[in-house]
Amino acid sequence: MTYQVLARRLRPQRFDEVVGQEHVTRTLQAAIAAGRVAHAFLFAGPRGVGKTTTARLLAKALNCERGVGQEPCNECTNCREIGEGRAFDVLEIDGASHTQVDKMRDLMETVAHQPIRSRFKIYIIDEVHMLSQHSFNALLKTLEEPPPHVKFIFATTDPHKVLPTVLSRCQRYDLRRIGLGELLEQLKKIARGEGVGLSDDALALVAREAEGSLRDAQSLLDQVLAAGEAAADEATVREILGAADRRLVIAVADHALGGDAAACVRDLAALHAHGYDPQRFCRDLLDHVRNLTVLRVTGDRQLLAELPEAEAEALTAQAERRSADDLHRFFRLLLEADEVLAAPARTVDPQLVLEMAVLRLATLPPLLPVDEILRRLEALGAGSAGGNVAAGSPAAPKSVKVQSGERLWEQFLARVREEKVSLYLALAGGKLVSADETSIRIGIENEALRRDVSRPETVARLGAVPCRPSKRGTRRSAARGAGPRKRSRIRWCRRRSRSSAVRYAASVTATSAERSGR
Repeated sequence: MTYQVLARRLRPQRFDEVVGQEHVTRTLQAAIAAGRVAHAFLFAGPRGVGKTTTARLLAKALNCERGVGQEPCNECTNCREIGEGRAFDVLEIDGASHTQVDKMRDLMETVAHQPIRSRFKIYIIDEVHMLSQHSFNALLKTLEEPPPHVKFIFATTDPHKVLPTVLSRCQRYDLRRIGLGELLEQLKKIARGEGVGLSDDALALVAREAEGSLRDAQSLLDQVLAAGEAAADEATVREILGAADRRLVIAVADHALGGDAAACVRDLAALHAHGYDPQRFCRDLLDHVRNLTVLRVTGDRQLLAELPEAEAEALTAQAERRSADDLHRFFRLLLEADEVLAAPARTVDPQLVLEMAVLRLATLPPLLPVDEILRRLEALGAGSAGGNVAAGSPAAPKSVKVQSGERLWEQFLARVREEKVSLYLALAGGKLVSADETSIRIGIENEALRRDVSRPETVARLGAVPCRPSKRGTRRSAARGAGPRKRSRIRWCRRRSRSSAVRYAASVTATSAERSGR
């Protein structure tokens, strides 16, 4: 007898057997009981979560010989034929094979025909997003006003590719990804039914590898059973499936957080020796860093309740070692590596890409919070100001009145205008940022002007400009007898504000210097 795989043999035959989609099955049963069944449905969701199965169950419930009911009888001829996929009045169509508009037109011509022996003629189009735009257009009129004996049921994994005009004519139901706990319970039930004694850790590994798809979980379990391992442990199942050891994922993440690049390379070498897929391991690391970030930001371990206790403990310890910003950077870098590994035209060895990404994580310096940086800068500025005052206070005469920052800036602009008008126009576009007894800081928003003023020759020319203005025409004679004069020294720097916006400011410091040759 031909062997039938678990995914086909254990396909649900009743609405209450569908796993993890109660919000959809409950609504459909209520619509059937109330007699408010629409003429078109769209089931959207990831692969292997029950879209086609739900479509068949709805077709059986509508065409059951015992009458329209909330559950099919699964005993009449119609129910058996629909379940086996050979019913004349239920047409299952693959959207990828009907991309040509002529095929869709031929199909729509059969809509007017009455069902042979069922109550409704039902069209189930799987992967409907594969239809071309012309095929969709050929379907629109019939989809909007079909005959009373016709029902359309669409299934798709990419609902965003379906035309809005089609979506507006359907009742849409989104099937969710099945949780890890639900998958594990279902796998335990299947293992008991098959008479195998797989450990809970082995079944948990199968459930994790399925990524929320019950069909994938059943296929992986079929693969384990086909290997003749009726009582396999986690290590054996991992070897059969080619999955990465979670302990290795935790170890690589731990060494990357600790900055141990050598240990990371050794772990990745062991990964390569075991033949693990680098892209799959990179995605395991992505999932691990995601869990770390969630735990670091929220501090709620209940959000990771589906994970094994040992892994949850390791996550709790690792989350305390880096800030949330650092973990976000880790995730972004791993995401970039995953995109490179997934590129169809990739020519670089995937192992090299993974190694360089992990080494980048291991050598990434920790980020300091913005508040901490500002606090340190303020402390540094306060210390410098205190030192300057202490050093200059004995020599400073008490009768000298300190000029305001605005007055000093106006005086400096006046001297620059006497030296060079174009340079004055560039500086005049700046705004006063701050001022103290010895310096003023200005900001220039125009990037081109800032670069022009920041050139070394321009800075040197500004440094030779005295801060105190002189009368026109008498500047040279006044300079000969004035003795020490105050000059300006220009130093350009970058400042980052609390909102992380970059502003450029000029620090104009008035200093005392002897003018040689004057």
